[in-house]
Amino acid sequence: MKKKLMLAISMILIGLLLCVLWVRQRSYVMEAEILSRKMIESIQNSRELFGADTQTVLYVDGVQVPFEKQEGRYYISRNMDETYWKGNLTATADGQMLSVVWLEDEAFFDIRSAITSSHVFQCMIYNDTAYQVADVLFTGLPVMSIDGRMGDSGTRITLLDPMFSINGGYEVLQSNAYYNIRGNASKRFEKLGYRVELFYDDGSAGRDESLLGMRSDNDWHLKALYSDRSKLRDKLSIELWNQIAERTDTKADTGCKMEYLELLINGEYRGLYGLVEPTDYKSLELDKNRDLIYKMAADVWPNDAMFDESEAAQSFSCGGVNIRQSTKTYYPGIWEPFRTFWNSGYEMASEEDLRTLYTCIDRQNFIEYDLYYNVIAGMDNRFKNIIYSTVFNPDGTYLIRRIPWDQNYSWGDDFNKVDEDVKNIRYNPELAKRWFNEEVFRNMQAYDETLAEDMLETWKNWRGDFLKEEIWKEYARMQMNLLIDSGAFSRDTIRWPDSENLAGTEEIVSYIDVRFQWLDNYLQELAEQ
Repeated sequence: MKKKLMLAISMILIGLLLCVLWVRQRSYVMEAEILSRKMIESIQNSRELFGADTQTVLYVDGVQVPFEKQEGRYYISRNMDETYWKGNLTATADGQMLSVVWLEDEAFFDIRSAITSSHVFQCMIYNDTAYQVADVLFTGLPVMSIDGRMGDSGTRITLLDPMFSINGGYEVLQSNAYYNIRGNASKRFEKLGYRVELFYDDGSAGRDESLLGMRSDNDWHLKALYSDRSKLRDKLSIELWNQIAERTDTKADTGCKMEYLELLINGEYRGLYGLVEPTDYKSLELDKNRDLIYKMAADVWPNDAMFDESEAAQSFSCGGVNIRQSTKTYYPGIWEPFRTFWNSGYEMASEEDLRTLYTCIDRQNFIEYDLYYNVIAGMDNRFKNIIYSTVFNPDGTYLIRRIPWDQNYSWGDDFNKVDEDVKNIRYNPELAKRWFNEEVFRNMQAYDETLAEDMLETWKNWRGDFLKEEIWKEYARMQMNLLIDSGAFSRDTIRWPDSENLAGTEEIVSYIDVRFQWLDNYLQELAEQ
């Protein structure tokens, strides 16, 4: 009897606790109380507005909330998959702590719809004598602000992230930083890509931080996603390559990761971006002093004369190829691995050249890379936008692997020369039924009698594992839903109308429906020839 009584009391107490939490959840947002308009007016009637010269600021967990100047509103990130509020909202005026409360708003009880529709909430910050009402927009994506002059190491970066924390908390970051424009091709667009480097408060370099659940690093890239109307193609392409690389026995072919965020720079809303961790010596687990990374960044083919010139000038560039320097200093022979690969691969004229090529490349990796850019119809990844990860063995031999980057011309998008000065990309359904090749792999096929069979075997393994139509169609839909539901896709569309954003996955889904099966047939026929 006593046990039953204790159990009943425990259940009652748990119920009361849940009721208290439910009431608090409906009356508090980020630890700030929701007040009726009558109560708000009562506070206002006994106070004056803060003067125009008073600097009022909102904070989440002690980090300043990004403020957009044109519309005059704060951007706060919220995890739409959670039904509870996390993070602590506070405020200051000229550095002095204030009280902060929310004005009652029915939209708090349908927060997902409010986020999608970019509904603007209001909060009031006040002390004993003055008050101010501030507009707040909740976004369903992490939000970053950069404040400072480009090229100035005194810049400050702020990041609010309630989504990717491994402990489920509200991750916030404020750091000294440096930023500049990144991406030669994107410079002709008004919406720019950026490189961001994090610094310690004392100005010293090398502050490594894990951002949006990705690796800990001080060097980050912000992709503008301007030329892709769907904003999905880089994301899908990166995820696909990572699925491929995860199934190999080396880290030397690992790709990057990317997560979405919204960006403000000096109070100006810049739109939807992809935060990308770079592919470098660290991510590939290469030895900075021994191994090499060659990067094919432009359609300028090197030749022996160019290699000789680069070696004579002790240059880290040759034609469209660059060497990622990291901490390296030039040494004689630094171009020799790539030169050997180039002359035996691109200039292949015999089986002897093929044998030379196979002493310096990972043949299976080249098969996987060729199949990969054919899956995505990577128009810009056949010759350029390739990283050559070069691992040296103790005996001086080396192995070169291909890794893709910058895959926005993909999943059916094609060059469109008519609009080259504005945005030279359009969806082309004909790409779903076309085999794409490049010089090295074409030469390999000419001299390697078993290559087609090995390609087919790799393809069938993929098709039985991760490369199924529904997997990638669903992944595209999931990412598009995130962008739309977060409100970010709509805001980016308004901010950058020339980008011609296209909500939905119809193009990509129709491409996948045709492309995968077409490659099934093509590779089977190729192996049977």
